[in-house]
Amino acid sequence: MFGSFSAFSKELIVSNGVAGIFVAALLESFIFPVPTALIITTGTALKLDVFSVVVVATVGSVFGAVVGYYLGMLGGRPFLVWLFDEGKVRKVDRSFERYGVYAVGVGALTPLPFKLFTISAGVGRMEIIPFILICIPTRFLQFLLFALFGNVLSQFIFL
Repeated sequence: MFGSFSAFSKELIVSNGVAGIFVAALLESFIFPVPTALIITTGTALKLDVFSVVVVATVGSVFGAVVGYYLGMLGGRPFLVWLFDEGKVRKVDRSFERYGVYAVGVGALTPLPFKLFTISAGVGRMEIIPFILICIPTRFLQFLLFALFGNVLSQFIFL
């Protein structure tokens, strides 16, 4: 399975460069099943500029997060449960109850599906400005770590 994701990532980047990273980051924040981190790592391993990749991915991811937020707002809890199982939704509910907007930050930094948090924020009617303001630095930091990892990999492997 990892091999097919890797091949997909490489093809997306070779065909589209940073524009492909933007689209992947945008879609991954609300629907796309391929983790942006894998695409970012591949991009920098293929010698794309680290800073450009991180900024483009962050912008795409935050725009996608806003789309996910509004999908949650419009589709409500039934939409969220339809996309994810009830158990995952309950865990995220507890995170929001305990940590509020910081739950989105944790979701943005971890390998958990970020889309679950973006849609849940809309379902829960979180205020949009704090939502966006937590997404920007946390996605940037996660993407920076993976971009730097890809940059280090580029010195040892040839994709």
